Amino acid sequence: MVKGNTVPMNLYSQSTYYFGVDEVYSFHMGLMQRMSAAQDEYNPEDFVNSVTLDAEIAPQLFRKLKNVAALIDTAKEIEDFQAIGVQCRKTLIELGSHIYNPMMAGSGEQPQASNFKRKCELFIQFYLKESENPDYRNIIKKLTEATWDYANKITHSRSAAYYEVSTCVTLCISLVGVYKNILQKVFDPLSQYHCSICQSKKLSIAGDDSDKDGIVQKLYLHCEGCGGTTEVVFEKK
Repeated sequence: MVKGNTVPMNLYSQSTYYFGVDEVYSFHMGLMQRMSAAQDEYNPEDFVNSVTLDAEIAPQLFRKLKNVAALIDTAKEIEDFQAIGVQCRKTLIELGSHIYNPMMAGSGEQPQASNFKRKCELFIQFYLKESENPDYRNIIKKLTEATWDYANKITHSRSAAYYEVSTCVTLCISLVGVYKNILQKVFDPLSQYHCSICQSKKLSIAGDDSDKDGIVQKLYLHCEGCGGTTEVVFEKK
């Protein structure tokens, strides 16, 4: 057993070979200092950015994500963990409000303000056609439901510890990144195309042909892989 006046205690096996007590103590002090330094370097903003792959997130969502990520570092008691679950739920509700537009419901009934799962369902139906994205839709729906249900469970759990709560926060942050990816996919005009010669996805717009009204009729896509040009013709409706 080794301990210091200002560092945690730790146990070391007697069967492990050390030169002496001084070496064990030096090893222990070095290990504790590295652990303390790693904890001191924790930055909630960096954590959010790493999980979302530096996606550009709406300011109100990013603020909530940073706040809930910061709570992980100080949570000790059951009430602290439950409070993190509450904040995760609020963040998800904010996500639903951010991505949802009333027109997504069409002529159907509008979801309640806090109905996160229904808003996400309508968002997915609106942007991801089932015939074109069945697997993508399925995994996002499962992740959405699982994240919401788990945040609710943490909110009322009397047995959740740091590990379960950190998983909940990570899921919450990841889900925000997932919906940001969907929006990027929808509004990326090149995501569905590939080079007609080498099949590469590394394309950039080289030019276009437009009609007299300025509506684009044809795109010319330059391939960074082989240097070829792919023509995309848009049908008139």
